[in-house]
Amino acid sequence: MIVVDVEVPSLERKYQFSLEEQVPVDTLIAELAEIVCQKEQCDLRGEIQEMCLCSREQRRILDRKATLLQQEVHSADCLLLV
Repeated sequence: MIVVDVEVPSLERKYQFSLEEQVPVDTLIAELAEIVCQKEQCDLRGEIQEMCLCSREQRRILDRKATLLQQEVHSADCLLLV
């Protein structure tokens, strides 16, 4: 389990999450989007498949099929959900 900040630019908000680093990124995107929408009481626009999780430190889009561990994402990193 790692603790990361997840920034959602479309909402101009940042959240702190504990994430399982051995779960594929596409699963995490769906879970993060659901939690954020519940918290903010908003509807998700667009398709989950079109959303991306990006690493601010690595300045890249994370591979949806790989895990955070495989992509060397660590605690205290900042991710962008777009």
